[in-house]
Amino acid sequence: MSVFDERMALLKNVQQMDFVVVEWTLYTDTHPDDEDALEQWREAIKKAAGARKQYENKFGPISLKSAPSRQALEVGWRWNQAPWPWQL
Repeated sequence: MSVFDERMALLKNVQQMDFVVVEWTLYTDTHPDDEDALEQWREAIKKAAGARKQYENKFGPISLKSAPSRQALEVGWRWNQAPWPWQL
């Protein structure tokens, strides 16, 4: 698997996990007493955070809200330097 393919696969996983969190959030907003749903929502948040962390540890921050990764701190990540996400 190329670096590009790995990056896209990890990013797709982040997007999928974030989608699950949004869906569980919407459901639990309308069903606040469903304990099973609340537990699945909590698990989805953990999985989404793990997917995001896996991506960011390898490729850097996804958004400005992301805490700087070790890589970003070591190499001095700059948002205004190439390559931009669409240039990869």
